[in-house]
Amino acid sequence: MTDNDPRRARILATARDVFAEQGFRRAEVKTIAQRAGVGKATIYRFFPSKDALLLTVVEENLTAIRDLVLGELLNGAPPLQRLENVCRAVARFLECERDFSRLLIQEAGEFLGPIQQRYLRLVEDNLPVADAFFNELRNDGYFVALSTRDTILMMVNLLVGTTYTWVLTGEGRLEHQAVSYMEVLVRGLRAGDA
Repeated sequence: MTDNDPRRARILATARDVFAEQGFRRAEVKTIAQRAGVGKATIYRFFPSKDALLLTVVEENLTAIRDLVLGELLNGAPPLQRLENVCRAVARFLECERDFSRLLIQEAGEFLGPIQQRYLRLVEDNLPVADAFFNELRNDGYFVALSTRDTILMMVNLLVGTTYTWVLTGEGRLEHQAVSYMEVLVRGLRAGDA
């Protein structure tokens, strides 16, 4: 069984939906298996436990977000436009993958350690690209007071908080809210502006 097996993708998508609907603890592997159209044993051939299944859902979605971010950072537009494009792309992803957003918020407390490890590993692995990008912004007078890592963490915290409120209230468009808040943050961190 490989990562390219279509059953694996179906299991992950179904698990995300079931975990979001029922919560991780209440969700049963047999429900995921029935909805995915596979046997329970097939799930355990791909994933050694229900915990591993949840963490794989999170990791694959975080990887998809990382790929969106890298695509926007490397597209050649002016730096501030790329930053806005990143914000929009991630917000659209989280909006389209509302079940993933809900799942991440619901289960973050119990699985904080493993989720945080995966997230921080992605940040560290991609820090050289991010550093080159933020150096461009620093040359334009933005984000001069923070290291690249701290800037990323601040922006992610802003987006996570915005997503949390959006998931809880269901109000408005996440993309619009995220971009508006990011614009305020960028203006507030411009060197020399009063």
